[in-house]
Amino acid sequence: MLLLLINTGLVIFLLMQRNRSHAHHTASRHQDAFDRMALTLQYTEAQKEQHRALRKDHMDRMLPLYDSIRQAKVLLYSRTSIVEESDSIFINYMAKINAWQTRINQSNYAYYKKVRALLTPEQQPRYDSLLIRMIERGRRDSSQRR
Repeated sequence: MLLLLINTGLVIFLLMQRNRSHAHHTASRHQDAFDRMALTLQYTEAQKEQHRALRKDHMDRMLPLYDSIRQAKVLLYSRTSIVEESDSIFINYMAKINAWQTRINQSNYAYYKKVRALLTPEQQPRYDSLLIRMIERGRRDSSQRR
C-alpha cells in the first residue's frame, strides 16, 4: 500500500513538473501557428479577433481532456507489472481514454467548421488546404517506413 502511495505521488509530481516546463513553449508555438494562419489566409482584424475567441474557448475545453488522457496513461502504464490486459482496471482505463479521444476528435471537427464559417469564400479553399497540411504535418505514411 505504501509503495502504491509513493508511486502515485511520484506520478503526480512528474505530471506537474512536465506541465510547468512545457507551458511557455506550447503557448509560443500555438501563437506562431495562429500568426502564420492569419498571414496565409489574409485575415481581417475582425476575423483575427473572432478566431482568437473561438480558439481560446476551444482550448479551454480541450486542455482538461488532454490532461485526463495523459494522467490515465501514466497511471495505467505505471502499473504494467501488476495489471493484465484482461483486467477490469485495464479495460476501464482504455474505455476512458477512448471516450476522451472521441470527444477531442468531435470537438476539433466542430471547431474547424466554426473557423471555416468565419472566412470569405475566397479564403475557404486556402483554409481547407492549410487544414490538411496541418493534419499531415511531420507524418510519414506507415508504408514508407524503413
